[in-house]
Formats: sequence, C-alpha cells, structure tokens
Amino acid sequence: MNLTGKILLSAICFQSLIFQSVFAQDETEETEEVSYKGAEGFHLGFYIGGLWANKNSTYIYDGYGYDPYGIKYDYYRSYMYRKIVYENDPDSSGYIDLIGPELGVVNHEDWRFSEELMPTNLKYETSYLLGIALNYGFDKKQSIIFNFNFSKLKMLGNFTLQTRNTSFNQPLEEWTNHQFAVSGIEQRLFIQLGYSRILGNHEKANFVIEAGLSVNNASVREHAAHINNLDIDLTYFDDNLHGLSNTFYTHYNGWGYGAFAGMGLNLTFNPKYTLQVLYTPSFERMKNGPEPVTGMQNAVGLRAYYNF
Repeated sequence: MNLTGKILLSAICFQSLIFQSVFAQDETEETEEVSYKGAEGFHLGFYIGGLWANKNSTYIYDGYGYDPYGIKYDYYRSYMYRKIVYENDPDSSGYIDLIGPELGVVNHEDWRFSEELMPTNLKYETSYLLGIALNYGFDKKQSIIFNFNFSKLKMLGNFTLQTRNTSFNQPLEEWTNHQFAVSGIEQRLFIQLGYSRILGNHEKANFVIEAGLSVNNASVREHAAHINNLDIDLTYFDDNLHGLSNTFYTHYNGWGYGAFAGMGLNLTFNPKYTLQVLYTPSFERMKNGPEPVTGMQNAVGLRAYYNF
C-alpha cells in the first residue's frame, strides 16, 4: 500500500476507534443531561498532516526555462541544453565532458541528448504539512479560523540520454536509451481564513465542517539532473554563455490565491483541549514561475487546539 493509502486508512481507523470508545462509554453511564463542551473565545493550536500537491505546477521543471521577461526558451537556449550539451562539449565550448564517463563511453560523440529526450513524468511526492492554527469561537458551534501552514515538496521526473552502439559488428547508427532522474525542491506557504461550524450536540464527538479563502506562496529552491554519480545543478549558469544572464530560480517564486473546504471529526476530551481529524481539499492558483496554474490539492491531518 502506498503512503497515500496508509494515511487515509489510519485517519479512518482513528475516527472509528474514537466513535466506538465515546459511544461505548455513553451506554454504561447513567442518563443525564448532555452539555456540549463547546469552544467559545480564543484558541491556539497546531496542525500536522500530509499534502498531495497538484502536478500542474511541475511544468517549471520541464528543462526549458524562461528569460527575465517570462518568455519560454526554445530547446537550444534551454537550461537542459546549456547544462547537459553545451557545458559538456570539449570541442565547441572548451568544457570537460563529465557525462561520458558516467555513461561508460570513451568518445564524446558516442552519447547525445536531444529535445525528444527532455524531462517527462513530472510529479510531486506526498509531503508533510505543518502549521499553526488560530480559532475564535463566537459560540459553542461557530468560529472564525486562521491557519498558517508550511510544506516542502519534492518533485521527481525522468529524462533520457542515448549512447551509440560501438560493438565491432553492429551498425553505429543504433542508439540505446538510458533514463535518469530529474528532481526539484519547492517550498509552499498557505495562509487560510475561514468559517468553521460544529454539527451535532454530543458531549465529546461531533462532525465539523469549514470553508474559506486562502493565499499561498510557492518558491522553487532546488533543481538538478542526476546521471549515476554525477549531480548537475540546473539553478546555476555561466553568465557569459550565449550572452544570457544567470536569472534562474532565484526569481521563481510568487503569490497565488484560492479557496479551501474541510470536513472531519471534532473531539472534545475536556474543556481545555480539542482535537480535529480533517480532510481538506483546496482549489489553488499557484505561481512558482512565469505561468500561474490552477488545480486541486488535498490534505489529511490532525489539528489540536488549546482553549484559553
């Protein structure tokens, strides 16, 4: 079972156990007036969970890149071409070929990289989501919430290099494909302001729903190609190459906006502490590069409040 399934299964099992313990206790207690322990006033808490980011914004790692005016480069001015081909060509640029030895070839002409071999299958791994949660309860069921969440995403994909078949009795025009990884690290910040409501009147366990607006910041921190033991940093370039300036990912961050919703279980064990198990989908406009994109994101986690 993958990490996504494990987190969802754990959340479901946790809620089931809570319901069983709460209602089993009610059956053994004498009948008395139920007094729902709400949460009026200010509350401070934390959030911990998992984030499944939408892959639409992985376009920034496709190897092409953009100029300072937001115009996408073509292949021969792209980041991948400059770092893979140009900076490993001892004949035309004077650089040392570092890729050939990693591929097990002797001559520089025996390996190649072309536009058809650019990065594909780009996606984010499931990542953690941590945050601070503030809540002001108008009454025992309604409140305004303010969430400040942070995540560090890891992007993975692959690209291809080709080596020439140099066997004695094989034609030289035959090429073999070799796939290698391309990766990226991206920081995300989510600021959410919304409304939350408790559904039900049970003393300890009730459903909770919430919804609101959000702003976000996305910042690309790392981008690299990995060829066996060789790691090629795709965030740094020689300023003099082709007259292009080094304006890469230091400028690749920006603010976006969106909306979120949430649903789950609200647990009040005593007047001072509240625990919520939540599923939170959101529709976000992300700007981690010159071309903003929109898409759905999903989070599952635990939020704990201390009631002042």
